[in-house]
Amino acid sequence: MAAQSFRHWGQFVIVIDRDRSFGSCWLKKKRDGENRSSSAMDRRDPPPGGTSGRFKIFLLHIPAFNQTLPFHMLRAIRNSIVCNPRYQGLRPLTKSWTGFTSSGRIESNPSIRTSFIDNMSLEAAWLPKLPVPPLEQTMAAYLDAVEVAVGHEEQKAETRLKIERFMASDGVGPKLQDLLLDKQSKEDNWAYNWWMDDMYLCNDIALPVNSNPGMAFPLQFLQNASSDNDDKHNGSNNFVQNVANFISAILDYKQLIDRQLLPQDRAASREKGQPLCMAQYQRLFASYRMPGLEQDQLKSFPPPDENEHIIVAYRGQFWRLEVRHKGCRLSAEEMAFNFAAIMESTDGQKTLAGTLGQHYYPPLGLLTTANRRLWAQWRHQLLQDLINARSLQSIESSSMIVCIDQPFRPAVDDEEEVNNRVDTNRVLQMIHGGGSQWNTINRWFDKTVQFIFSPDGVSGTCYEHSPAEGIVLVQVIEKALDNVLASQQDDNGQQQMRARCRRATLTMSDEDDGGHQRCGSSESASAVVSHPAPKRLTWKIDEDIRKAIDIAASDVDRLVQDLDFQVFRFTSYGKNRIKTFNVSPDVYIQLMLQWTYYKLHGKLVATYESAATRRFQLGRVDNIRSASPAALAWVKVMDDPQSTVEEKIRLFYRAAENQTDVMIKNILGQGMDIHLLGLRQLARSIKTDEAMAVFEDPSFDIVHHFALSTSQIPTNNADSFMGYGPVVPDGYGCSYNPQADCIIFCASAFRSCEATSAGRFVRQLSDTLVHVGDMLENRSI
Repeated sequence: MAAQSFRHWGQFVIVIDRDRSFGSCWLKKKRDGENRSSSAMDRRDPPPGGTSGRFKIFLLHIPAFNQTLPFHMLRAIRNSIVCNPRYQGLRPLTKSWTGFTSSGRIESNPSIRTSFIDNMSLEAAWLPKLPVPPLEQTMAAYLDAVEVAVGHEEQKAETRLKIERFMASDGVGPKLQDLLLDKQSKEDNWAYNWWMDDMYLCNDIALPVNSNPGMAFPLQFLQNASSDNDDKHNGSNNFVQNVANFISAILDYKQLIDRQLLPQDRAASREKGQPLCMAQYQRLFASYRMPGLEQDQLKSFPPPDENEHIIVAYRGQFWRLEVRHKGCRLSAEEMAFNFAAIMESTDGQKTLAGTLGQHYYPPLGLLTTANRRLWAQWRHQLLQDLINARSLQSIESSSMIVCIDQPFRPAVDDEEEVNNRVDTNRVLQMIHGGGSQWNTINRWFDKTVQFIFSPDGVSGTCYEHSPAEGIVLVQVIEKALDNVLASQQDDNGQQQMRARCRRATLTMSDEDDGGHQRCGSSESASAVVSHPAPKRLTWKIDEDIRKAIDIAASDVDRLVQDLDFQVFRFTSYGKNRIKTFNVSPDVYIQLMLQWTYYKLHGKLVATYESAATRRFQLGRVDNIRSASPAALAWVKVMDDPQSTVEEKIRLFYRAAENQTDVMIKNILGQGMDIHLLGLRQLARSIKTDEAMAVFEDPSFDIVHHFALSTSQIPTNNADSFMGYGPVVPDGYGCSYNPQADCIIFCASAFRSCEATSAGRFVRQLSDTLVHVGDMLENRSI
């Protein structure tokens, strides 16, 4: 029906010059004969209306057709924008999206909103679809992975026979491939929903450590917030003001995201300049991972129009703070005043971190640390009371959570230290908060973005991974940090709370009709509105929920104790020296990780390195498998005392060449893992032994048991880094941040696994980096 309607009405897009009003808009129609098929379309074609200026584009979300415009016209416009692949970038990327406005709501039709989209964003509308790689290519790569990861020759032989039957002309493989190609032709991204379910939403494991990464901000960001400040009052003021400055900068950047005014991200290598999908930015501050009894759901909320709120967490209590009310946004100074007032009010309760507190203020955030299916049951119980339902809705629909922590100083075993423990503690505070007796009560792990600050100068973020990749959030954070740090330098760090004089006028509220404060918006200095005061979220719990909190606290404390984590700064050299070896820093580091693992365990294992696929519509990641036959040959010769240096260098560059080739295939949509996922999902729908033979083979499980989970997370500042836990009980997690003259690693393992140790891993990694660096430095040019 959609295709017939589309052909009947042709292609429609409403294009309005910035100086024209809705009443004088014109409808542009392209006759069917002028239209080319999407498959033949060059993604570099100019956007509609030419390449100059900026357009005001009306986007539609029509749950029920509005009669303000003729029915047939609405249907034609809807089909052109929603159904036509050429304009995919112009439509909402979530089902619940209802539009947004940058210049006021159009009163004549509430279902229509306006947005400003510059030409770079329009170019993203021409992003190609994620391709389906050739079946032969994927299965050959799979056999390479089996060759490296599977130890028993009998098992390898059995797997090869299954692959041969799968690939036969009358086998199930070609049939599944045809089904996948058909799905690819009909959807924006054939893999997106399958990948989201497999990677996140169907995974019931607890979010802290196992899924949510943590990132430490540079220490100098809160340099004026030290609790040791000679003037404690001024030190506290500086702390909340710096926090408010950062949140205000984030809200500024979020406004660009909401209005789609961000500059277009572009590929920096391999066909440089290609536009990248921007959908992940839209999800950062508009998503919430809701636990489900069978699987989680990623909820999406429309960008705010006139009202917007955040959640402030302090000592395990959660406050709703309206940062925008009737179009008026709090200034940074007003925000700082509200943060200070929240802290003073909560401190007045004299509740201790880790205790249950008063009846209506229990540490409900601990429930979000539990197994996802268990948390879903508890959430269902909470929703039976309207008070709880309102509090949950406030958290879920918030733009972000601001966590004001207590300084985190756990006991340290000096013998296990590899580097300055301060760095490690900083990231641990972001990953899990330290346990129920520390700051874990001050988190709500389902929310996509939590910004964390403590008066000792430590700050960072914990983010729920399903809506976006880490690099997207890092880019947003670094823009905000740059603005705040520049501001601190400009005024020598002496920010003042100009709203302090209004302290007596604010009444803290636990009720819906609580106090208000007068607000002058930074966007409209002359506007003064009555702004709602912060509202403490209240809860009504029974004995079952009290027991659930105790269970969650006990479980997360065990998880916190089990995590073995080290931040390791390798300072002998960085990416500048690596480039002199004529190899990519990422490829080089991946090979160093392979040899490190081999020296510790005598084998290579399935390795995960995320590779962005944002060159395609709704692209996320695929997997660069660095544990290759070429890498295995190199690590074996490196451990062979009879091998010559020339042979070691030759095999190193062969492995590096192979690793580079795999990396390029992945970022260009030719990766193995996403393709295998699609084939497996289709095989499950067929429900035959023949279809599932390859995917139920023991080799398939071994190849997908990622005992080494890695990713490159570069930052502009060497004092900022991101880490996470292992993804399997007997594995390692290892992120790396290559800087010009050093490399920062965040390595993790589980103490409950005797075979793994983060300390041993980073010590061996240091030796590996020194050894290979010296070998390549002294090679014959």
